[in-house]
Amino acid sequence: MDRRFFMQAGVGLTLALIAQSCGTSKNNSSDLDISPSLLKKINQKGFLLVATEDDYPPFEFLVNGEPTGFDHELLELLRAKVDFEIQQEIMPWQGLLPGVAEGKYDVALSAAIITDERIQTLDFTMPIAESTIAYAKRKEDSSIQAIADLSGKALGVQAGGASLEAVADLEATLKAAGGELGEVIEYGNFTEAYQGLVEQQVDVVLNNIVSLSVLVDEKPAIFALGERVSPKAYAAWAVQRGNQELLDFLNQFLAAVRETGELQQLQEKWLKITFEDLPTVPLLPGERPIER
Repeated sequence: MDRRFFMQAGVGLTLALIAQSCGTSKNNSSDLDISPSLLKKINQKGFLLVATEDDYPPFEFLVNGEPTGFDHELLELLRAKVDFEIQQEIMPWQGLLPGVAEGKYDVALSAAIITDERIQTLDFTMPIAESTIAYAKRKEDSSIQAIADLSGKALGVQAGGASLEAVADLEATLKAAGGELGEVIEYGNFTEAYQGLVEQQVDVVLNNIVSLSVLVDEKPAIFALGERVSPKAYAAWAVQRGNQELLDFLNQFLAAVRETGELQQLQEKWLKITFEDLPTVPLLPGERPIER
């Protein structure tokens, strides 16, 4: 399994960068309701500690040492709505979710996919984005208009990643329609896979729908976005399992930015795709409810 089961970003940095910031609302009181016991815990510690990744565009990454991206802008919106300090630790992906599960950090403020394995130690907020696998094709390839047209076509995937795992779902879909799976070529990374698509080594590349949306936005004359090929999956923020008060507080914030349209605006700005019909509760891949 790769780190998120999608969107490889090459986590090569080993240095944890720490950025601290304090946000106070203009009226010196929170715009969000917070339970007295949660507020007491935060005030006793002096801050809420969130962890974000350092190399995961378009969600979280660094430009000239400064954090930027979709989740960072959401964090700034959250800071503007509270009257307590929110400290931020920026790090490589590997230590982020384990750190929250162990209580080292309060929130994994990152687009982490909700999985069966992760719900054993973490609780997730309502989704902030979709993380389903889709396909991209060459813009001029008119032979591919729908999933059924992928029958017999050569597929490019990343070795060991979620795109490779999605091949089984696509194969089942093709067989149900009387088609068959074509050749599957595994690449070391998606840069190589996209180059293989340009060079016609493959007919499509499978990847997370957000990654492909960004790719097509950057190179619209070369690539076109196709359909989803796997069951829907979702990305969300995470807290230590059982931390219901903090989870409720974060969900209240996310519901608010949905209602104002700010979440959708950030999706359009950073993800180059909007998800107007996101569920209001965390769901497992295949839109399965979390049952414990």
